Amino acid sequence: MVVVRIDQSDGDDGHAPAPDASTAPDTRESPDTPAASETTGARDGPTAPDAETERQARIARVMEHRATADATYRAYAIDQAYEKVRDIERGTVTPAMKRIEAEDPDRHLVGLENSLKGRDRLTEKVIFDVQKKGVTVEQAVANVKDAIRYTFCYSEDAYTEGVYADCERLADKGFELVERRNSWDKEQYKGINSRWRVPGNGQLFELQFHTQASLDAKEETHWAYEKLRVGVPTPTEQRELEDYQTRITARVPIPRGAQDTPDYP
Repeated sequence: MVVVRIDQSDGDDGHAPAPDASTAPDTRESPDTPAASETTGARDGPTAPDAETERQARIARVMEHRATADATYRAYAIDQAYEKVRDIERGTVTPAMKRIEAEDPDRHLVGLENSLKGRDRLTEKVIFDVQKKGVTVEQAVANVKDAIRYTFCYSEDAYTEGVYADCERLADKGFELVERRNSWDKEQYKGINSRWRVPGNGQLFELQFHTQASLDAKEETHWAYEKLRVGVPTPTEQRELEDYQTRITARVPIPRGAQDTPDYP
């Protein structure tokens, strides 16, 4: 008869017997088994490269949101500024220009329907200044010298005296002369361009002084001027456009004394 004690295992030293190697699980890592660090990373969060990708994606989303917000504010600010300029044009400057026109029947305002620059063109100029010069929308709008613009057209005989007289009339109405440029000695454009400041609000406006011939030449070459303004692809095309403007402008008679009207300042 065999007697077995129930308070001790079958091992001869009081310890559990070692498992048979043939039945024990193999804990060695095989090539196809992921390492512990890999499984832990998958369980606990993205690895370092994944975290950097997510960080860059968050930054991109923030920048996109900021750009959208900036564009929305800029569009709103431009709309508000445009409405303000339009109110000044309609309520102050155009009525004053019509009163000045009535003082001399020998010359007249032309293109009065275009006295306010188009919204799209104003927006283009403002956005350029905001992005390239780092100014505010309000500053950029103030820098647009021809947001409001007018043209007086004179006969050749009355041109020089008429320009002087109308400059005096504008000053008498409280408008401040900011700039005057005489281009009657230039090859590609002839006339006098001036800038004035509206009293009270400081809004700038442009006033050009032309004869019918110089005005016709300006309008005929305007398409070439616009192409040169935005830039042409080749020097050859630039020369061709400049030569075209010179040929058209050369036909314009120069009024007596027009070249002697001084620039300001």
